[in-house]
Amino acid sequence: MSSNVIETAAQRRREVLAAISSATGAEDAATAVSHLLAVSTDEAREVLRAPLEAFAGGSAAPRGASEAAGGFALHPFRDSEEHRALFHSRSSDASSATGGEWDEERTEKERREGLSRIESETAMWFVAVDTARDAHVGLVFGEQVSGGDVDVAIWIRPEERKRGYGLSSLKECRRELAAFFPGKHVIVRAPVAGR
Repeated sequence: MSSNVIETAAQRRREVLAAISSATGAEDAATAVSHLLAVSTDEAREVLRAPLEAFAGGSAAPRGASEAAGGFALHPFRDSEEHRALFHSRSSDASSATGGEWDEERTEKERREGLSRIESETAMWFVAVDTARDAHVGLVFGEQVSGGDVDVAIWIRPEERKRGYGLSSLKECRRELAAFFPGKHVIVRAPVAGR
């Protein structure tokens, strides 16, 4: 793939990241990026596989700027009833990576396993919060994979979408994950229903 496609995507990173965050699956994300950049679907898939650092550029906001400007913050995911309820909402959402097919038993199993990975420092999960309303609007999952890279998945409540929370989550989590997993690639994966 020509490096020009990545350069173009980096120049339009806000639009690209917003399109990825709003996508309902991998193919939807590829189609959205393809249309946005006027490139083939295969080139769009290459953009989706590019490390997040390729889009960072030199204009990253200073730490805490998104919270001050937009009333947004990421809080660590905890073993609390409130965070449990949010995780269960994500697991029953048909547009999430679960395809809405996880039952109560599987959801609890996945949540417990996630908490165990957080405890062993191979994962970081966050709750996305609109601090102006004190509303939990979504979840961010950072998982270290076998190659050492960090996969990032973002889920925003359906009723809270198209308000910039996905992009804000992406900006904030990149800083957090880069500090927690130094020297590792942070890679955004578009959700695939049923996984």
